[in-house]
Amino acid sequence: MDDAGNLAVGDLFERLPVQFGLRGDPYLWRVLRTEFAETPMPSSWFELRGIVFEAVERVIGQPLNEHADPESVYVAEFDPGHGMSAGQVDMPWWANTGVPILLDRFEATRARRIAARG
Repeated sequence: MDDAGNLAVGDLFERLPVQFGLRGDPYLWRVLRTEFAETPMPSSWFELRGIVFEAVERVIGQPLNEHADPESVYVAEFDPGHGMSAGQVDMPWWANTGVPILLDRFEATRARRIAARG
C-alpha cells in the first residue's frame, strides 16, 4: 500500500488469505488484484462491496450473493488441470469470507489513515 495515501482497491488484495475455498479462488483473487490495481479506493465499505461483487460476477459469469447457488462455478481459465476442484470458484467462500476480508482490510486502512491525521 502506498504510504502517500494514494491507495487503490488492488492494494487490499496484496496479502493472500490464509485459506481459500476451492482451487480456482486464488486465480480469481489475482485477477481481481490486477483489475483493481489502478482503481481508487471508494469512500465507503458499501461501495467497495458493490464493485467487488460486480467484478466477481463479470469474471465468473454468475451472480454472487450470500446464499450462493450454485455453490461453485467452473472457470476454464482458472483450470491448470490439477485435481478435481481445479478451476472451481467457491461462491459461498467469496460471499461470506473473501469479500468480508477485503471489507475488514478497507476499514483497518481507513482507521489508520484517520489516526494518522491526528
